[in-house]
Formats: sequence, structure tokens, C-alpha cells
Amino acid sequence: MKKFYVVLVVIAMVLVSSIAMAVDVTVGGSVQIRSRNFNTMNFNKDAKLNQVDTQERVIMDISATSDNVKGKISLWNDFEDWGRLETNQGNGFGSTTGTGVSGANATGTSTAGHFGFKEAWLSFNLPGIPVNVTAGHQYLQLGNGWFLQNKHFGSDAWVVANVTGPNTLAFVNIKVNEGNASFASDDADAYAVLDVFKINEDISVGVDIANVKVRPNVGGPFAGTDLLNYSLNFNGKFGILKLMAQADVQSGNIKPGNGAPEPKFKGYEVVVQGNVGLDPVTINFLLAQGSGAKSTDTDVKQYINFLDINPRYTFLYEYKLGTAAFGGPYAPAPLGNSAHTGFANTTAASVGVMFAAGKSLNLGLDAYWLQATEKITNGVGEESDEIGIEVDAKVNWKLYDNLSWNWDLGYFKPGKAYKTAAGTTDAAMGVQGILALKF
Repeated sequence: MKKFYVVLVVIAMVLVSSIAMAVDVTVGGSVQIRSRNFNTMNFNKDAKLNQVDTQERVIMDISATSDNVKGKISLWNDFEDWGRLETNQGNGFGSTTGTGVSGANATGTSTAGHFGFKEAWLSFNLPGIPVNVTAGHQYLQLGNGWFLQNKHFGSDAWVVANVTGPNTLAFVNIKVNEGNASFASDDADAYAVLDVFKINEDISVGVDIANVKVRPNVGGPFAGTDLLNYSLNFNGKFGILKLMAQADVQSGNIKPGNGAPEPKFKGYEVVVQGNVGLDPVTINFLLAQGSGAKSTDTDVKQYINFLDINPRYTFLYEYKLGTAAFGGPYAPAPLGNSAHTGFANTTAASVGVMFAAGKSLNLGLDAYWLQATEKITNGVGEESDEIGIEVDAKVNWKLYDNLSWNWDLGYFKPGKAYKTAAGTTDAAMGVQGILALKF
């Protein structure tokens, strides 16, 4: 009985404290079941390199909001394989792709547990001045998200923003890697200044300048990096047309020290995307190109980006199979070594349609033409820029207000650039369904 009274007292104190501080605390989250079946991931049907699994993700969000202060904690166990012989969930934290399950050389190794904080940040308005400060582990994106996008694992960062009328000016500082806390020569940091101006309710333009610094003692081919990315972006709605565009150019160099060469960054990227709403049909389109590098280049001419592991455009090519982006220090290598690289060394064009088949059912189909901006060497030593063609289908089914079951299906027919050492270019296929409850 005494323990019961103690519990009541604690609950009462929390309630009184919440009322006194006028803090609104909410608890939410989601449970998601992901089913996957990917076939011929190394473009050789005889090798039977497939990935078949069922996984589960659990997220719990706690948010606190008052007049000028808010914060959020999001605790999750990321997609973890079923059937791991009752292994305790949350044994570690890492990439949901697991060991060797992305890229054309995938092994299909099952994923371990991924338990940790998805978000943990606080945000407040400075008293008396129109400045907001957000600090902690948070989602970040610059522009339309084709240079920097981290909406999966999040980043440790400070964001200081000023909103004056239609204009937003912000400074971002990201701690990418912390080495020895006693000195900074083995750290990696990123800084950005951005400005977004809202012309009207339907049109906005933005500019941002980002600086990525990788100190010499970090190690790897990009040790000593001082990369600058200059970006312009546009978002507009003109009647039934919604249009988004982003253009980036890069400069800076790599100074590894010890008399080593000091290559310069010379990459670029242009992305135009949008849709036309013709209820119940929406037509989607995409045109994009990111610079690549030749094997003889001494400078870094391929566009460098920093993107999370979420799917962005193609369901197979960029998300699962490995792209035309480089595998070596500065030059391209055979495909299958790098996924989640956006349009690095990739030229893409696509058109698609989304059809509202019912109140709770949407059906979509997208076709992509893909080419390497600069030729790469395939598995038999030939140079080619023919990446291939991909067709993706979507089935988005809303069973109830808080329950959805969405499916993606993809077919990728590789071109000569994907030819394997066995001389094969067999088509890769995949299907993925996510049953998601949000509360």
C-alpha cells in the first residue's frame, strides 16, 4: 500500500509540474513490419544472389512543447530481421542494410539489432530577439536534399535561425566525427549558411553554402578535405504544376600533407523534378545530372554528396544495387561498390504516373533511363556509360487512418556498364512491403 501511495505522489508531482510550466508532453511512435525479396542482385541469375527477409522497426517518440521551448526524444530499434533465434533486440546500432546486403556484390548477411536514439534535441527562442536555436541529434537537409540529407540516422548539430517576414536565414554546424577530444586534427565537421526567401505562398527560392572539413589525421582518401558546395534551389506551384529545382557546384581541395598531391574539387549537379496534378491522375517527371570522373583525372571532378540510406528516386539502382559513383580515391570503379550516392556520376530522366484508384488506394508507375555521366569500366574491362533502364511500381494502401500497407516493386535491366566478370547482364528485381502503424 505504501508503494502505491508513493506512485500516486510521484504522478501528482509530475502533473503539477507540467501544469505549472505549461508544458505539453505527447507520446507517440510506430510499429513497422517490412517484407523484402530482391533477386539477381549481382546481374547473374545463375549465381542466385537474392535477399529475402522480414524485418521489424519500433519507434517511440516523446515531445515536449511550451511557448518558446520544445524538445524531442525518439528511441528506436531499427529494422531488425525476424528469426534470429530469440536474440535480444537492440544489441547494437548501425546501418539497416546490414553487412553486405547493398551493392552488386551483396552477400545477403542478416542484420543485427539497431537500438539507439533516432532524435534527441532541444529548441528555443532567444528572449527578446527573433532567433531560434536547435541543438542535439536531429534531422537535417539543405535545399531540396540532393547535397546533404540525413533523415534516417540524424546528425549531431547546432542550427541557429532567424525568421524575419518571408525570409529565413540560418547557420548550421554539424559534428561529423569526433576523434581525440583533446585536439581537432582528427575531427570531421561541416558548416553551412543558408537563406530561403518566400516570394508568396506558392513560390520560394533558396541559396546555401556548405563547407566540409576532414582533418588530416582522420585517415582515408579524403583526409585533409576542405570542400565547398554552392547551391541554389527553387520550389514553386503554378496551378496544376509543382516544380522543384536545385543546382550545385563544388570547389576546394584535399591537403593530405607529407608532400602528397593536392587534388581540387570540381563537381557539379543539376536536378529538376516536379508533377502535374490531373485528378485522379498525377504525372511525375525528373531530369538530373551529376558530374563524374575519368580514370585519368587527378582532380575530384565527380560530384560529392552526403546522403542517408533512404530511397530517393529509383527503388533498385540507387537504393539497393550500387551506382556509377567511384569506388576508388578519385576515379570510378566497376559498379556495385556504392549505393545511396544520389546523382554522383549519374544522368537520369524519368516519367511516371500516380493514380488515385480509390479513397484509400493509390497506384503508381515510374520509368527511368539511366546513364553514367563519365564512362566506367565493367567487369570484363570494357568502358561504357550504359547503366540501364528501371521500371518501378507503387501500391499505397491506407487501411485505416493510422495503418498503412505500402508496396514497392522494381525491375532493373542493366546496360553494358553492369556487365559482370562472367559477361552477364541479367535483370535484377525486387519487391518490398511496409505495414506501418502510427500512434
